[in-house]
Amino acid sequence: MANTFRLKSTTMFSRMDDDINEQPLRIVFLSVEGNKTERQYFDYVEKYRGKLGIKAAVHIHTLQRAKRDNLSAPENVLELLEEYLVIRKNDGLPERLRSVIPQRYSEEFINCYLRSELNPQDDKVKEFESILAEVGYDVVYNNYLKEFKGKNDVFGIVLDRDYKSHSVSQMKKIAEQCEKNHYKLFITTPLFEFWLLLHLIDIDKLSEEELRNIKVNDGISEKHTYTSKMVSDIAGHSKSISEKIFLQTYLSKIDYAISQSKKLNTAIDALIGEDKTEETKMGNIGTNLHELFELLRTDKDL
Repeated sequence: MANTFRLKSTTMFSRMDDDINEQPLRIVFLSVEGNKTERQYFDYVEKYRGKLGIKAAVHIHTLQRAKRDNLSAPENVLELLEEYLVIRKNDGLPERLRSVIPQRYSEEFINCYLRSELNPQDDKVKEFESILAEVGYDVVYNNYLKEFKGKNDVFGIVLDRDYKSHSVSQMKKIAEQCEKNHYKLFITTPLFEFWLLLHLIDIDKLSEEELRNIKVNDGISEKHTYTSKMVSDIAGHSKSISEKIFLQTYLSKIDYAISQSKKLNTAIDALIGEDKTEETKMGNIGTNLHELFELLRTDKDL
């Protein structure tokens, strides 16, 4: 039986509704490319939202997937968001899940299970749970995602430009799909670590050679590209960002990163580039992630 579901929490995820007394006006649901760096960064943004001027009724949730889920192509990032939207809109059992469950499990049995009304020690319940595990359906997390909604929610994806892996046509197709479906698209060229770098250095003081090296972003070791190594050397972390590092290194510098990002070309087309020459295929160095923070800091209807 194929593992067909990707949304799952391999750890105890933070339930935002435990700390919310009023119905949120907006939750920004993000599907991100990295399963460590990006997710950790945005989880900390949510945790320390009060210190960042994020409106009380606005929250951010990064969609979780299994640790071993390394599907990070732009199409996979978009797929994860759309899997969430299917679950969000479906009041019952997702159609894909029902199609792989044997007929001996009635709708009544399934609904009772989902409402936690059955004895977890019952053999039939254990057998049913093994089927859910085999197809990768995380009941607790998916039920949470179905129930936790704001009044004016936003759905978006966070992507690296990464011209070595993602073609211009591939990126433009994703951009078109996002525009068509009214999803927010946040891109950083060459990769998310450049957004982190904007917290750490004065972009105006970089030499032409340094800017060129960031744009080309060659791999310089098994762990690092040129840009990620710059971040690692300054901030003292690799892919994983600890809470201590976030508090010491990034939290107070987010507005600085925002101001620096606005100095660069932040248009989606410029970040993606053009399929003309090897140079234009790289896209322009920059990011539009400041738009995400602008979104979090307003409680006006969109």
